[in-house]
Amino acid sequence: MTTAREFCEFALREAGVVGLGQTAKPQDINGAFRLLHMMLAGWQKQRWLVPNLIDTSAIANGLISNKIGPGQHYNAMRPDKIQSAYFKQISPDNEVSYPLIPIWSYEDYVKIQMKNLESWPVYYFYDNAFPYGNVFIWPIPSSDYQIHLITKGPINFTMQLLAGEITAGGAGYTDGAYLAVPFINVSSLGGDGTADVTVAGGVVTAVTIAAGGDGYKIGDVLSFDTAIIGAGAGVLWRVNNVTDSLDAVFNMPPEYEEAIHYNLCVRLVAHYQYTPNPVQGKLAVLALNRLKNSNSQISKLQMPGSLRFSRGNSFYIYNADAN
Repeated sequence: MTTAREFCEFALREAGVVGLGQTAKPQDINGAFRLLHMMLAGWQKQRWLVPNLIDTSAIANGLISNKIGPGQHYNAMRPDKIQSAYFKQISPDNEVSYPLIPIWSYEDYVKIQMKNLESWPVYYFYDNAFPYGNVFIWPIPSSDYQIHLITKGPINFTMQLLAGEITAGGAGYTDGAYLAVPFINVSSLGGDGTADVTVAGGVVTAVTIAAGGDGYKIGDVLSFDTAIIGAGAGVLWRVNNVTDSLDAVFNMPPEYEEAIHYNLCVRLVAHYQYTPNPVQGKLAVLALNRLKNSNSQISKLQMPGSLRFSRGNSFYIYNADAN
């Protein structure tokens, strides 16, 4: 499969930076890789260029707000916005999903007079702060509820492990220090990563990434090969952050390949201050338009519930005393 390095080398050649039969210099490949990152980061902000949405969930904890980001309460990449949200009441016989209504600005959120109200959740507001965003659910839900956030899926190459944490140390393992123990992905596909593992008192007490592997995503739950660290059970390690590299493999729909190639060519031509190639520019635009037509999803328009009735006949969240 095509790697990020091969994308960069191919684009450098078509942009005229590297001639046929020549080998790109490391500094040119690294520069192209940086431009590739910048370009995909910009695409990530545009819903019509994102091939899928992802559902990140967490149990409510009674706090006014919780952070979203690598290793945070909502363990996912920090989004620029939340596309939609819903919640479930945790109960063995109740798996019904209830939608949450967005509050679109901080200025509107601060108008809520009873911010500490604890009750059945109805609204959500997302403050896209950096490095971690803040998610406000109102009224504030208790641990009886599970909150689900819908965000744009990542546009990138295969991911390798960067950081994580032990969520359960397990029991019954053989004490010792073990090198390059293979991870086992409990929750999804992706693998080949290894870690140096320390076991004390039959419990896994330390995990240090040895090899990042590939195909991981934030939130994956990993374990270890019991044939190596002893016949124990129960150890779990949660992926809190991932990264890519020049040798990461292309893992997006095939129609993205042309769009990435020609748009990277355009950026390389500008970077090296060459004369723009009109054919490359047109191909870049055509490829992006195909992605937009393929990915565009327009949700049904509807009138906000608070505007369907007069204020005297409906609950007005910004002034509970006026109802």
